[in-house]
Amino acid sequence: MRFAYYPGCSAKSTCAELNVAMRHVTAKIGLDLVELESATCTGARELRAIDPVGFLALNVRLLALAEREGLPLMTICNTCTLNLIDAHAMFTEDADLAAQVNARLAPEGLHYNGTTRVTHFLWVLFEDVGLERLQSHVVRSLKGMQVAAFYGCHITRPPGRYGFVDSRNNRSLELLTELLGCKPVDYTGRTECCGFHTAAHEEKVAIKLTGRHIESAKANGAHAMVTPCPLCHTVLDSFQREIEKDMGRRLNMPVLHLPQLVGLAIGLSAETLGLDRHMVSARGLESFAHAAV
Repeated sequence: MRFAYYPGCSAKSTCAELNVAMRHVTAKIGLDLVELESATCTGARELRAIDPVGFLALNVRLLALAEREGLPLMTICNTCTLNLIDAHAMFTEDADLAAQVNARLAPEGLHYNGTTRVTHFLWVLFEDVGLERLQSHVVRSLKGMQVAAFYGCHITRPPGRYGFVDSRNNRSLELLTELLGCKPVDYTGRTECCGFHTAAHEEKVAIKLTGRHIESAKANGAHAMVTPCPLCHTVLDSFQREIEKDMGRRLNMPVLHLPQLVGLAIGLSAETLGLDRHMVSARGLESFAHAAV
């Protein structure tokens, strides 16, 4: 299975271990990734507020690059996923706007016809790889590891953009962790905002918001959290020391990228997956990986 691969900017910078883990995991489970050349940031959500046409052109350019390859476009970031899905919908719903955008793309020799399917690695595991095939790659059970899934908001909302009522997202991470041998942890905040987009101008709000999520996960027995979004990971992991200072107590909650959790179960080492790159050490989680199942 081949996909045009869009890692986004976080997985190439602040969360570089995510891109590394993704490459190793997809190679092992038989996904062929064609990384888009000269791919830029999708502009987060802020650009859309001040320059809608610029936001659309930036995102449609990525869709056009994937369309030129004749491949579906796979992301590993919730915000990138929503931006691209939004852009595709805006483009296909407004012919005049689409013409403006294609005019901007023309000097680069690009033209978008509106055919690119946008997906996320989490959805690919369910819809393209399939749980049965993924299970065949599991060589180490993670039995004993209690994992709190943190979806974040941009992969579940707004439901109208996804064509379903959140059904596959709100349980998909839990189903996946069970397949890998983990015990899912139920807690408050699993589909709430991580506060990333608030942190730029009001960090204290993000710290308090995210602190409640981590505290709830820990209180319900989680050994680790897992997220499909590098922006959520940045707040959950990188801000955790500031969160602990604000709360006045230690949390020490490791936060895994989704490919890292999958990677542990399919036999990849902690070093290969970059577990030593986290602000909160995740190396101890390798002890949960048991012999072949």
